[in-house]
Order: sequence, then structure tokens, then C-alpha cells
Amino acid sequence: MPDASLPRARILRHRNDFEAVRRQGRRVASRHLALNFLRAADRERQAGFIVPKACGNAVRRNQIKRRLREIYRHHQHALTVDLWSVWIARRGAADATFAELQNEMLALYARAGLETTA
Repeated sequence: MPDASLPRARILRHRNDFEAVRRQGRRVASRHLALNFLRAADRERQAGFIVPKACGNAVRRNQIKRRLREIYRHHQHALTVDLWSVWIARRGAADATFAELQNEMLALYARAGLETTA
């Protein structure tokens, strides 16, 4: 049975990578989420997730991060393959449902023009 989690190689982990996306990339935002992204043609598609302390205690922040990773995992194949993305939860994300976060994530992808036509 295949592993249902997001492969470790697909997650941004290093501060320098997060900073590169912030400095060189673009940003779109909604009520609960902000997306920084950088087209990186010479690198594999990766995503990073940031949930600040304003979203709640450690348990709540980890819950939000798990939700974001799961939504990303389900929809990553509809994206351009040469993309580094950093998802930042905003204060209201703690009260948002899974469906609300999913709708916002998909809307941000569309607004940024990151969905493939295939």
C-alpha cells in the first residue's frame, strides 16, 4: 500500500529556501491564507508551511499545518511542476474548517495562475 503522506523531499525545510521564495517570488493572500511562490525550473516542486503563534498553541498550529499539507497533497498534481510555494496561515485559520481552507487554497492557486490546463 503506498504511503498517503507528502514525501519528505517535497517539503521545504531550510530557512534559506523560505527566504528565497519570500525575496524572489510573488505573493497572493486571502482571509485565512497567504501564498508566496517562486517558479524554480531547475528544481523539484516543493512546498513549505508556516503557522505563526498568533494562530494558537502548539497543538492548534500543528493541526492547521497538517490540514494544509493534506490539502496540498491532494491538489499538487494540478499545479505547474516547477514551483516552490510557501503557505502562511493567518490568525483566522485556526477557526476555519477544512473545506474553507481547501477552497481558499484552490482560489489562491487560480488567482496566481498556477493551475495547469491539463
